[in-house]
Amino acid sequence: MENEKPVKLVLPEVKNPTLIEGYPGIGLVGHIAANFLAKELGMEMIGYVESPFIPPMALILEGKPNPPLRFYGKDNIIVAVADVYVPPTLVNEIASELVNYLSDMKAKKVICMGGIGIGFFKEPLEVWGVGSSEDLNRELGDNGVKILQYGSIMGMSGKLLWEASRKGLNAYALMGETFGDRPDPRAAANVLEVVKKLTNLDFSTEPLLQEARMIEEQLRKMHEQMELARQRAEKQYEDIYL
Repeated sequence: MENEKPVKLVLPEVKNPTLIEGYPGIGLVGHIAANFLAKELGMEMIGYVESPFIPPMALILEGKPNPPLRFYGKDNIIVAVADVYVPPTLVNEIASELVNYLSDMKAKKVICMGGIGIGFFKEPLEVWGVGSSEDLNRELGDNGVKILQYGSIMGMSGKLLWEASRKGLNAYALMGETFGDRPDPRAAANVLEVVKKLTNLDFSTEPLLQEARMIEEQLRKMHEQMELARQRAEKQYEDIYL
């Protein structure tokens, strides 16, 4: 690798960019949101991550090979997407290189997207977040985000938030509440609604909500079938032993 670095970012110069990150995590919230955003905004792939520590693979999308860690861009918006699990050591290296790039490009904002597992179902599902300064926390609060006062943010979102804040960049981490046991497009839509307010991007999250309703209906039917099976089993037990 160049200069013996474990990671190389292949990215063009994008002046004053806003970076939106969505690596895999709880409920795949950030991953779903980032891929949806890139498609919805008609973005093109503008870069990727090179490293000997990335799994040797090509991701096939619409009949074309793509790298598993890539960047989409349009105007001054950059979306960072990963389609494989990224080990912690590699996360550290990518975040460091990415923040150096963003600092050089004088980035306007760094927005990290992910999920926060709550282990139960509730309505409405809320979005938690934290900014790199008190002013950004107030901005998040004004946009309906619950401010995380204590806890930890793991993975790329946490590392990117920390590295960006060290460089004095305006950085936010947004985490949509999710049960955490399945891909959650509803949580992704909730996070993206906040992203819209922070960036003034124009897009609709309705396709994600439609997908969420389909998944929820399938889960409801599965629950009903399991409940019917349980009731039949109880009745058979009563008929035999009582």
